Amino acid sequence: MLVICAEEFLNKIGMVPALEHNGKVIGESLDLIKYVDSNFEGPSLLPDDPEKRKFADELFSHIDTFTNDVYTSFKGDPAKQAGPAFDYLEKALDKFDDGPFFLGQTTRQ
Repeated sequence: MLVICAEEFLNKIGMVPALEHNGKVIGESLDLIKYVDSNFEGPSLLPDDPEKRKFADELFSHIDTFTNDVYTSFKGDPAKQAGPAFDYLEKALDKFDDGPFFLGQTTRQ
């Protein structure tokens, strides 16, 4: 096992969160989740149910739009309003109610 200090890692990788595994560097959050799911044992970080997995992908793809709308609204851009962004998120979080997580029960039993 190779151990390097945080400063060396940041200089090498340039961003966080990041993972270096088997010579491969992954630096985007969603890519990290998918990589961990496919390369390590244990409970999945994403739901097994195909409908929930598809919905999770839709929510993840909406993150940049949500963040941009909310950020520009909070900065005072009159053309952007945060309300619709939060309404979308609230509706999305109500879609599955079979467990305590935003996609219901997502862990393997």
